Amino acid sequence: MVENISIMGYLKKNLVGLVILLSLPSLAQEKMDFEISVAGFSIGEMTAVKTKKGDESFYDLKSEVSFWFFGKVNVDYSINSHFKGEQLIKAKAETKSNKGEFASDIVWKNDRYVVEATSYQYEKDTVINNPLFFSSARLYFEEPVGQKIFMAENFGLPSPITKYKDYYEVNVNGNKNRFYYENGKFLKAVMQSPIKNYVIKRKSP
Repeated sequence: MVENISIMGYLKKNLVGLVILLSLPSLAQEKMDFEISVAGFSIGEMTAVKTKKGDESFYDLKSEVSFWFFGKVNVDYSINSHFKGEQLIKAKAETKSNKGEFASDIVWKNDRYVVEATSYQYEKDTVINNPLFFSSARLYFEEPVGQKIFMAENFGLPSPITKYKDYYEVNVNGNKNRFYYENGKFLKAVMQSPIKNYVIKRKSP
């Protein structure tokens, strides 16, 4: 009898856990790896992860690069962007390097974005009164078909998207970056930078 009670208790406990697990929103995750290069020479790597949970989407980018610019420069960069439905709700970008540290925070609050951002030779604290539905993190997972504007997380800056024949050009604080796609999938981006221009290329699956 004691043994039967123990078995029933075990089954009951695990059945409750199973019901709770099945009731949780399902997670779907997509991961991609990229090489970052300058003039054909690899200077680092980037990883991008998209997690889908119900009607919420989370985009996480992390990169590490090392290059020479009047001395050795090491940079760790990350973006975390949160969408609910199609709208950007929250974003955070961080840059850590031996030349300085920068960060930006973007939060949708009371029908507006509250922005606090610092980047290389750049600082901005402001509010943005209209919702945005695309961001730089999404550019690595989705072709911005029909999109005219997006949020550049590291600057906290709404920026234009222009479609050309075989690429999209995004103008971020004066830097014109080109994003290339094939059958809706990201291939590479050619990025302008005040320090060094570079290329982000998706590695083969």
